[in-house]
Amino acid sequence: MSNTTISWFKVLDSKNDLPEGRVTTAQAGHNTVCLTHWEGKICALDNACPHQGGPLGEGSIENGLLRCPWHGWDYHPCSGKAPGFDDGVDTYRVEEREDGVYVGLETEEPHERTVSDVMVETMMNAGVTKVFGMVGHSNLGFADAMRRQEAAGKLNYYTIRHEGAASFAASAYGKLTGKPAACFAIAGPGATNMYTGMWDAKVDRVPMLALSGQVDTQVVGTGAFQEVDLVAGFEAVAPFNHRVQRDSKHAELMTLAVKNAILRREVSHLTFPDEVQ
Repeated sequence: MSNTTISWFKVLDSKNDLPEGRVTTAQAGHNTVCLTHWEGKICALDNACPHQGGPLGEGSIENGLLRCPWHGWDYHPCSGKAPGFDDGVDTYRVEEREDGVYVGLETEEPHERTVSDVMVETMMNAGVTKVFGMVGHSNLGFADAMRRQEAAGKLNYYTIRHEGAASFAASAYGKLTGKPAACFAIAGPGATNMYTGMWDAKVDRVPMLALSGQVDTQVVGTGAFQEVDLVAGFEAVAPFNHRVQRDSKHAELMTLAVKNAILRREVSHLTFPDEVQ
């Protein structure tokens, strides 16, 4: 017998809120799920299409199959199976109760403190509580640490549509307040998109903290996907410019980054390899 515990999340006030043959998205804890109403039954599936992560809850049911809006991949709207294949989309338990429709997910394991938790807390304690950025494949650990602090009301995170906007926003915040804000991006071109805004802060003597994701340390220098030597790339614009490592003094490193930005009125840059976060 499985010892897995299930947490239940209300996703609809009524079954009738989702008409027959329709699809929608719903939030269940930290998870986004795809809800379908098919043949009188409400079903819940993972919202990410296994193909390339398309949002299934924004798709439609066509000829009896749930169709991904990105590339048209089809799945059964309740079982999640792909026609003609053994694989498919993960599904979740659903209960229809008097007060609404609930989705059951495995209860999350207690959070274990990470390097990113230490560095985000240190960053906030040093006075940086505003972050402008974009979350992606190589900065998820740090983003998750910021999410926890934002949920606690201690941090403000602003999502942008281009990393250049993040660095210009952080520069503008510094000009208006005299205090540093942070810009945040993924590895490779995502991080280099912040370059012009970082120079804007530098030439105007504005304190700024730039934070970037990075590929795993073991593949740095091999030409891995989106691998760019960001420490070398930002050398001219960021006098304090370091790659975080497993055995770094993490709190001290973040403290020095913020301290240099404030006292020298300069740009500080830290890059976080994926395995460190």
